[in-house]
Amino acid sequence: MRTLPKPTLSPKAVYLACISKVRRKQLKTNLESVADKIEADSMDYDNHAGSTNWYLFNESDGIEGVVSQAEIEKVYTNRMAKKGAPGRTYYDEIKESSAFNICPLCGHRTVEQLDHYLPKSKFPSLVVLPLNLVPSCEKCNKIKLDDAPSNAEEQTLHPYYDDVTAHQWLFAEVRETSPASFRFFVRSVAAFDDELNARINYHFETLELGVLYASQTGAFVSDIRYRLIDLHTKAGMNEVRSYLREEEETRCRNNINSWQRAMFQALADNDWFCDGGFKV
Repeated sequence: MRTLPKPTLSPKAVYLACISKVRRKQLKTNLESVADKIEADSMDYDNHAGSTNWYLFNESDGIEGVVSQAEIEKVYTNRMAKKGAPGRTYYDEIKESSAFNICPLCGHRTVEQLDHYLPKSKFPSLVVLPLNLVPSCEKCNKIKLDDAPSNAEEQTLHPYYDDVTAHQWLFAEVRETSPASFRFFVRSVAAFDDELNARINYHFETLELGVLYASQTGAFVSDIRYRLIDLHTKAGMNEVRSYLREEEETRCRNNINSWQRAMFQALADNDWFCDGGFKV
């Protein structure tokens, strides 16, 4: 998971821009009447974030009995996410905020859309709240769907509020198969409390990151296979291990929890692989 800077957009300004071109007078009046509620809930959302207890945020099926669930969802789908919509500029600004266009949830695939951290089907006042909109790949967004956290441990990591980039929690082990394969897993970090460690594991399992990362390793190892064969032929397993360790250290400096770092770390630690397992 990668961290992102929090959007500084005004929640009320974004909301009013999105509904600015509503033509039905009564609908527009109703939508405008809940603007203060939108702003108040945005502050409440940020307060919940301070203690990472979004699961306590109240669910509802509309806003104050004035705007229905269907009406408020269309503010996002038709008036923000849709190309040419009045709020599309804000949508694009948030979508493009992730470095190198990489999904911060999986740290691997390309950003294609925005994910509602708390789903719009259950939290209507947050449908266009910038703090609740996270750049995401299609797969991560689809996996999360409308799931809402029910307790502190069942909250996926939030790129705007959770920074877990200073300590290693992603690891891998080599499976001595033909060709070599990998199992990715999470370990608890002593510097984190039990809740955060549980959330890291929940994030990893929910978004099926172990499967995603393992699927990338075959082609990656194949690309360096002949380099490893040459090193092994010239100087044996220690030279192979040295090369793999250098690759690990380089990637660690860039992203301590990248799947590439975990993969190279596991390869360098494995005697079978360093002594010719890559030839299989």
